[in-house]
Amino acid sequence: MNTPMHLRRARGRRWHLLALTAFLVCCLLVMTISVVMLREHPLNAGSMLSLAANGAQASQGLDPTKLIADPASFDTRPCAANPSPDSCNGKYPVSPPHMSPSYSVQIGAGACIDGSHKIVENQVITDTAGNAVGTLQLWWLGRCRSYFGFVSFSFPLSQVQSASILVQIETSNGFLQWFDNVSQLPPLVTGTEQTGPVSGSTLTTDFMLGQQLYSPLIYSPSDPVSAHIDIELSGGISYANYTASYAGGVKQYIG
Repeated sequence: MNTPMHLRRARGRRWHLLALTAFLVCCLLVMTISVVMLREHPLNAGSMLSLAANGAQASQGLDPTKLIADPASFDTRPCAANPSPDSCNGKYPVSPPHMSPSYSVQIGAGACIDGSHKIVENQVITDTAGNAVGTLQLWWLGRCRSYFGFVSFSFPLSQVQSASILVQIETSNGFLQWFDNVSQLPPLVTGTEQTGPVSGSTLTTDFMLGQQLYSPLIYSPSDPVSAHIDIELSGGISYANYTASYAGGVKQYIG
């Protein structure tokens, strides 16, 4: 039998549960609003520093025409021996175009490319008419626990105003990934490595580069990584393709 005292206790427990539920909902709402504000309006000091760093890095991306003057920039043996951000990030991933493959291997080029590597995405770049005009790839290097991007294109170099390619590390927080899928907001980027921008005239002068670019390596054993290009042509035509995001070489979600 429910006595008045039992009924009062039951009502008290019900109110406690309702209050707890309301509190949790409020917390979730505040967290969601914070994430939205962070993604759309990164105005706090830490975000401003991060944006400044990213901007500086973007303007000082690896210049593939300078590789011949800096052999250390493509020696990936330290990365293969002891993968880490310090030993891997910023390294040119393959044999430089100005060197013979046999010689470049002797001095450490392409050390991360072995039986553990794989192309996790091979995306055809198309123009507005649906014609294939290039390819964007994202490579996973299991031995070095790193990625790099590659782009090739068929545009005449005389039409290329600028071209660049970058790889970026994104948040691995489970809630934020879920939120990204639902909200379709851009992912939170925690690191980038970039090649370029370089002009078509530079690519023409350095004939060994031609119509292709490689990004530097970026070390990320577990956090998602994606590749992005920015190609500007004369006449206001541009291409800004990007790949999906991959963690440990496995597709995670569409970036």
